[in-house]
Amino acid sequence: MRTPEVSIILPTYNRADTILRAVRSVQAQTFEDWELIVVDDGSQDNTRDLLAGLDDRIKFIHQANAGVYTARNVGLAASRGRLLTFLDSDDAWRPHFLELTTSFLTWSTDDHFVTTEFDQDYGDGHVVPHDRYEISDQYPAFARAIGSTRLNLPADETDDYLRVYDRCEPVGEWGQAAALAAGHANARLYRGQIFQHMRWGYLNWLPVTLLTRHALDTIGPFSTHTRNAADYRFLGLLSKHFRANMIAVPSAIKYERAAGARPLSQGHLATGANSYLFEINKLSYFDELFAEHFATDPELALVRRHHQFAAGSAALRQGDRHLARQHLGAAATWRPRLRSAYALWLLARLAPNDRAAAQLMNRGLRAIDVSTRLARGDVTLNHLGRKLIESQFKRAALPRGPMA
Repeated sequence: MRTPEVSIILPTYNRADTILRAVRSVQAQTFEDWELIVVDDGSQDNTRDLLAGLDDRIKFIHQANAGVYTARNVGLAASRGRLLTFLDSDDAWRPHFLELTTSFLTWSTDDHFVTTEFDQDYGDGHVVPHDRYEISDQYPAFARAIGSTRLNLPADETDDYLRVYDRCEPVGEWGQAAALAAGHANARLYRGQIFQHMRWGYLNWLPVTLLTRHALDTIGPFSTHTRNAADYRFLGLLSKHFRANMIAVPSAIKYERAAGARPLSQGHLATGANSYLFEINKLSYFDELFAEHFATDPELALVRRHHQFAAGSAALRQGDRHLARQHLGAAATWRPRLRSAYALWLLARLAPNDRAAAQLMNRGLRAIDVSTRLARGDVTLNHLGRKLIESQFKRAALPRGPMA
């Protein structure tokens, strides 16, 4: 059997509502020398039936439920390609992803991984260019809050990506055709050593990351002692050992909903009921990645407080006042942004019960989210008004139970 150039690892668990969207985005790639290894992590739906006979480049592996990282490692062990990448079963690639990224690693033989931009689709017409938001707004705000200049733009620069990457250049002949087909004739390539910036959080996304087998051999497989956040460790190790390369062309869509804006049948590993575990696991991987730097880099202790604040906020959203007080107490300082940990700690302390604490927290977060989206122009007052009217109609249509 001929060895494919690219092996794609796609773990799945009860995603019959989205997996065909993901697989068809692989089949639609303009680069066709791939194998797709679907690792079914103990699904109880009809996932296997949906994929039967779909494409002879698809290999299906079924295992007892052991978590997404065990599933990815099983897929990696079965893979044969020189290059490796990952896709989640609720997301989708754009047709140019493999052509653009494989062309780069074929051209730049000294590099061992490359990523691209991606968009996040919330299912209500709200689509966010994810990378730009974090690097231009979220992470610099964190840095300023602790007095860090690490994410300041170089003098006379306005390109926010240069807060993180060392330099940029036009996409060369190796990728011009794919970039043009994607509608980005003036696409840029960003390059640099970004590991120290990983302290703020994710700087790239696993499903738009292509790496060489040498890179995998260097950093090893995914950690499996947690069920989420281990991709933060994996990406952190990649950027620690190798120069990062990011092609500024959106090449995938991270979906928050199934087709038709329906709720996902299986929730995300980083949000909702899983959000606290995600934050606490990410904190543990942060400690692992930067352990050797804490003694010489006092800023890391303050960054760690930010991650504690995220964990405490997630615990409060889920109504666990004890854990919320624990993390928020560790996070609280009188520095900007982190001083709000005092207020949330007080809410966790004074709320009459866990449910009341969670309700107050979530209402406050919704108000902040709406005001932020309005300020950025992501939504309009008319849009919010329509959503409010729709929700009222849906509520009115709910059965009220038997009349007395």
